[in-house]
Amino acid sequence: MLITGRIKAMNESIFYNVDMLHEAINADRQICFQYFQWNVHREQELRHGGEWYRISPWCLLWDDENYYLVAYDANDRKIKHYRVDKILRLSITDKPREGKQQFKEFDAAKYTRSLFGMYGGKLTRVTLEGRSDMVGPLIDRFGRDIAIQPIDDDTFTASVEVSASRHFIAWIIALGDGVRITGPKSLVEDMRAEAKRLAELYP
Repeated sequence: MLITGRIKAMNESIFYNVDMLHEAINADRQICFQYFQWNVHREQELRHGGEWYRISPWCLLWDDENYYLVAYDANDRKIKHYRVDKILRLSITDKPREGKQQFKEFDAAKYTRSLFGMYGGKLTRVTLEGRSDMVGPLIDRFGRDIAIQPIDDDTFTASVEVSASRHFIAWIIALGDGVRITGPKSLVEDMRAEAKRLAELYP
């Protein structure tokens, strides 16, 4: 297991998942599970209509008080990561793991930086507005206690405290048109400047 950050208390279900994932990795076996996301009412909602995920687990990462499973998805032929606390009904299969060749060149430190590099700025209270289907990424990033207020059936507003760095702006951009910054004004201006810079870079 590869760890960054400091481990704090976790609930029993997460420990259960972690133990089973270690067992699967040590036994060189694939796993099967369902995966959920949070909706605008802070309720669990199975992803892909409850579809079962069948993947090959390779390592666990810890960052910002969360465990992440890094695994190989043979169907998509790529390395993916999953929040361990969002894994449901986990089981170990009798099929051997795949992805050994891909993980020979896996750089855990580089991968961790690419996932968790949203730091370095001044802590700022930020308001966001987005589509209801984009609540999940915000709860994943900032926790279930963030202030979320539905505007209507399709949109919501939220308030979070973040390190207002270029990493945060890049993260918002990566969410596409699903979430936008509405305040403070200075951060909105920073976003406009970044959008302009990108437009000039890719005319």
